[in-house]
Amino acid sequence: MKLERIKYPDILRIAAIFFVILAHITSVGLRDYAVGSVVWIWSGIFNSISHWAVPVFFMISGMFFLNPAKSFNIEKFYKKNIGRIVLCIVVWGFFYSLLDQYIYGTISAKSIIIAVYGIITGNTGYHLWFLYTLLVMYIATPALRIFTAHATKNQLDYALIVWFILSIAIGQVNTLAQELWGINNMLPYSAIIITGYGGYYLLGYRLKVYPLSDRALRLTCACAAVMIVIMSLASVLVSVKHDTWISGISAQLGIGQCVMATAVFSLAQKTKVKSGIVSLLGQQVFGIYLVHVFFVSLLFRIFDLKLDAFCPPLLILGYSVAIYALSLLVSWILTKIPGIKNIV
Repeated sequence: MKLERIKYPDILRIAAIFFVILAHITSVGLRDYAVGSVVWIWSGIFNSISHWAVPVFFMISGMFFLNPAKSFNIEKFYKKNIGRIVLCIVVWGFFYSLLDQYIYGTISAKSIIIAVYGIITGNTGYHLWFLYTLLVMYIATPALRIFTAHATKNQLDYALIVWFILSIAIGQVNTLAQELWGINNMLPYSAIIITGYGGYYLLGYRLKVYPLSDRALRLTCACAAVMIVIMSLASVLVSVKHDTWISGISAQLGIGQCVMATAVFSLAQKTKVKSGIVSLLGQQVFGIYLVHVFFVSLLFRIFDLKLDAFCPPLLILGYSVAIYALSLLVSWILTKIPGIKNIV
């Protein structure tokens, strides 16, 4: 008997991919427009509240792959999941490396060699870092499952508290100290075992098996709302003062985005959706992630579209919706081509 697909991870995927696209479009505004200009300010506001999206993708993977109640075969996992990630890194790494070389006018007889070197070193499409990180996470999954199979709720919480303090809080302090004052490693307390996005991976599993209570969810959502205001205002004001974008205030591995990711994930758990369209859209999100940067490059690098041709906030949101739709269409078409399905 075929198990019914869980809906709320698809809701999370659909929402998260839109904010990933929004973040990449606003990066254009932050890069190409003067600090303090209208486009730059709106880009900064939208960008600062978009970075919860990628952490949520890691949380979704963790909720599935770290669940000891779910059967797990290492050989099958390597062939199906890890093998697919490696294939996507190679195929899309080639594509985006050649695209970048074309855009910057550096296409030559050495382009293939440059692309191969870029794939090996991770110096290819800027969004493909996610695949490299996910690959490492997948490789570590069998070991992490040993922990989740035996850990109590308190032990899970302890591991996540350690991660939050050492990797999120101290990591953000060190990032800001570097960006604002040029101080390297101001707090020399490195997270050794659970670090970076691995914590989000574990957090997704924890919230799946031990969802937040209604009271805890209300508190988390209230904190997330406060963080939205703080990050959007502080990012813009501090960046204007320093005449450059200070990314550490709204970093993915920062306190604000962690709180937002937890709130969004937990809210989605409470959402009841029966529409089949959610599942259909959810299945295309990986393809949209891989494809959308092509359209960002096409519109803003090749066609040189401007974000100040009309009301900037509406243009930013409008371009995000348009790229979402175009990427969805291309992803859907690619899944219908024999032999292509595994790379989207």
